Amino acid sequence: MLRMPKDSNSPEFMTAFSMEEMLLGTCIDKAGYILLAAHFTMQANKELGNRRTVLQAKVTNILSMLDGMQRPDDRSLQVVKGFALMLSAGRAQDADAQFVSVIREKSDNIMALAGRACLAFNRQDYISSLGFFKSILMAQPLGPADVRVGIGHCFRNMGELDKARRSFELALVHNSRCQSALVGMALLKLNQLEKESTQEGINLLCASFEMNSRQAVVMSILATHFYYVRDYENVLILAGNAYKRTDIPQLQSQNCFQIARTFHATKQFDQAMKFYQLSVRLAPEGYVLPRMGLAQMLLRGGKIDMAKTNLEIFLEFLPNENRAMLLLAKIYLQERTPGQIDKALNMLSKVVKSGSARHDIDSRLTLAFACEQKQLWEQASTAYSQAIQISTELGQAIQIEWFNNLAATQMQAKKPLVALKTLDEAIFQCGIKGGDHRVTNLLTMRFNRARILEDLHKYDLAETAYKDIINDYPSYYDCYLRLGVMAMQQNKLAVASEYFKDVLNTDNDGLTARIYMADCFMKLSLSKHAIVNYNAILRNCTQVKATYTMVALGNFCLKMIHSALIRGDLSSVKRQQKRALRYYGKVLNRSPRNLWAANGIGAALSSCNNLSEGEAIFRHIIEAGNECPPAILNSAHIALELGQYKQASQTYKQCLQDFLPVNCVEVMHYLARALYGEGKAREAKMWLLKARHLAPHDPSLMFNLALTIKKDADQVFVLPRPKSNDLKRAELELKVAHKYFYHLYQNATSISVSACAKGWQDCEDLLTDLPEELQRVGNLELSNVDRIRLQEQRFLAHQQQLEAQRIQRQEEERVLRENQIAKRQEILERTKQIMNAPLQSELAKKESTMGKGRGQKNRKNVDADGEQNSDDQFKKNTAQKSRKRTTIKENKSAKKCKTREFIDTDDDDSEVEAGQIVNLESGRTLEQNLQSDSEMELNDDGEPEETEKILDRLKEYNERHQLEMENFTNAQENGSPTYSELE
Repeated sequence: MLRMPKDSNSPEFMTAFSMEEMLLGTCIDKAGYILLAAHFTMQANKELGNRRTVLQAKVTNILSMLDGMQRPDDRSLQVVKGFALMLSAGRAQDADAQFVSVIREKSDNIMALAGRACLAFNRQDYISSLGFFKSILMAQPLGPADVRVGIGHCFRNMGELDKARRSFELALVHNSRCQSALVGMALLKLNQLEKESTQEGINLLCASFEMNSRQAVVMSILATHFYYVRDYENVLILAGNAYKRTDIPQLQSQNCFQIARTFHATKQFDQAMKFYQLSVRLAPEGYVLPRMGLAQMLLRGGKIDMAKTNLEIFLEFLPNENRAMLLLAKIYLQERTPGQIDKALNMLSKVVKSGSARHDIDSRLTLAFACEQKQLWEQASTAYSQAIQISTELGQAIQIEWFNNLAATQMQAKKPLVALKTLDEAIFQCGIKGGDHRVTNLLTMRFNRARILEDLHKYDLAETAYKDIINDYPSYYDCYLRLGVMAMQQNKLAVASEYFKDVLNTDNDGLTARIYMADCFMKLSLSKHAIVNYNAILRNCTQVKATYTMVALGNFCLKMIHSALIRGDLSSVKRQQKRALRYYGKVLNRSPRNLWAANGIGAALSSCNNLSEGEAIFRHIIEAGNECPPAILNSAHIALELGQYKQASQTYKQCLQDFLPVNCVEVMHYLARALYGEGKAREAKMWLLKARHLAPHDPSLMFNLALTIKKDADQVFVLPRPKSNDLKRAELELKVAHKYFYHLYQNATSISVSACAKGWQDCEDLLTDLPEELQRVGNLELSNVDRIRLQEQRFLAHQQQLEAQRIQRQEEERVLRENQIAKRQEILERTKQIMNAPLQSELAKKESTMGKGRGQKNRKNVDADGEQNSDDQFKKNTAQKSRKRTTIKENKSAKKCKTREFIDTDDDDSEVEAGQIVNLESGRTLEQNLQSDSEMELNDDGEPEETEKILDRLKEYNERHQLEMENFTNAQENGSPTYSELE
């Protein structure tokens, strides 16, 4: 059980005032006054209201008395003065100055550091506050537990929850009954938002409450807990005591809010209203929670404007609160102004997209209603579908009304088949589940199903459905009315009037039936009967019906204007125009935003050739929104009359696409006329064909179709080079147009005979000229075909010739390459044969000559030469490496040298050994030289030399070689010195 706090007559209060009287009754020194001021400051910090004010006044008097006795180094008085100044609002800087002056004299003054820490914490400078608390612990490690509690709160506000928890635990280790540490630990536990930790936090708060039942923060938190567990009695007790035990405005506002929502939950709305208002009045800036509850109470009392104001203020500080946005959106939708509806749509879209509202059915239904206000039927049907899906997932019962509304929005979204399927499912579910309103819901859905069949133009099925409802509910007159409307749509005016009479026989004051009856008489050209019904409506109707009736009377006057224009009765036109303008003017006086009356005024003005004024009125109506389709259609008529054919055709197409039925023959006729004027005869012809399929006996359609076919044929004929297929198509269509004109010429009464005769004659003339044109175009196409075929043949022949030349060139190149390779191989083989044969004979001759000649001396020379040649071979190899850079020109000059030049080798750097054929320039064999020469010539010229030239060169090399060998032999026989002897 929670123990309630003590009252003001408790022994604690008596002890405090007894001490005051005792101290004041004795003679005390300055230290005693300082102690007394400190005591009163501590008591004032615990008290509220008048008692705090009294204690503050006593502290002020004591401090004033001590100012005269203050010494410069009296730090205790400065500390007490600093804490006393903290009790007054707006004196925090003065208090901080007192603590600073103390710390300058003594940096480890515990009380001054604690005061600065508290001041920094109050101004939300948690880092500085943490530094001061740590300075206290550094000066006195075994300080009070409240210092560690302050450190814990600093860490908690900085987001370092583990350090905060550790600080609170250390405080409890130093003092297990530290109430502030228990509250701090409880806050950490509650903020974890887990079941076990929440229970532990509540237990800690209860323990703190048992220690001190006067702490307002603990009682306020416990009141919040008991509200969520629905223990409303303890909520009222705790929140009421917490409100009395604190003077902090935010805490007082929070406790008033607890009390108010407790009364709200227990349906004590008057008490809830009172405490919500008190909470709002006490709330500091930024605390807006009580405004939500106050707005709900104001809505309950019908004070919508005040509720809207509170919700708007609430959303300024909490812009993502779903419930507030939902309530404000409902208020905006109730006002039904264009700007407010857009705001509501934005809010509801945001609510639906938020994660917290993924299972919120109410927000989807409200969004669907908002979309219906803006005629956003697709979005509305989607919202209803989502609401039904969420209800199915949650296992809740689905309201049959949702299915009906979903089908209605699908029907408005031009999805009649889907709407029909939805209603069939709804009727099946209603038959199974039943409910309190089963009969009425089933009747409504059956009627809506028949309406969908009617819109699908399944008149036989719709008629059967309406008659089935009439058999079950004979007094359901809406079915009679719909049967009459269907008969009017099928031009069965007599049958329609019978249905309307059945309703009027039962209810003579049935305004809807009488209005339909008047319209039926208007179509039957029974003007007097129509006027009688309209006058009856004006006598016995409400303002809304009177408005409709006066608009209908204005429309009747418009029809009379059109009839008078056909007859050419201008006086009747003026008279009926005035009447129409009078009726429409009365409607606008009653309802200035009535677009239908404004449209009637524009039509009346336009009918009398005031096209600019009518166009301005229609433009203003269209700018106000697409809520009046006839105004859009009339603007197209004005554009057509002004010759703005392109604009007119675009507007007619928009009307057929957006709000008119697809089989509206009249608008199709106007669209074809606009396209005809625009020069698009072929497209106009297609629209007239569609209209003729829907109204095959309309003579004006037949005449205009024939006229359009003739113009389309004219456009084909004027082409510089028409195609024969187009001419043949035009011939067939002209024959049809010729038949139409001839038929109208003989049978039609509403079409000008002269126009039909002229059209018939024009078609006949075109058909007469057509064979000659066909023959000319056919000849041109044949000549074009022959010319194209000849060009193709020439092109193919040229391509074949190029291909043959390419193949021949490739074959010649291949044969040339093969011949070159064969000649090269032949040259190489013959070169080898030529070089090998003379070398063997000359060596044999040399050996025989050396054997017969100089005997022993020659052999010694030979031996010496052999030794010398072995030495020279090494020198020769070295010299050959240095001569590899010799150019081709030097090789050629060496090949043409004479005998004397060949023998004279003093200028050469290399030696030639007898019996070895070596090129003097590069040290290679003759065979290698020949091969390299042939390759170089091939690389330079791109082709090898002629075979005869190569053989001549080979013979020259052979002759030079033989001459060299003979000179060498003669030199040895004559005793000429050899190379080795000269060296």
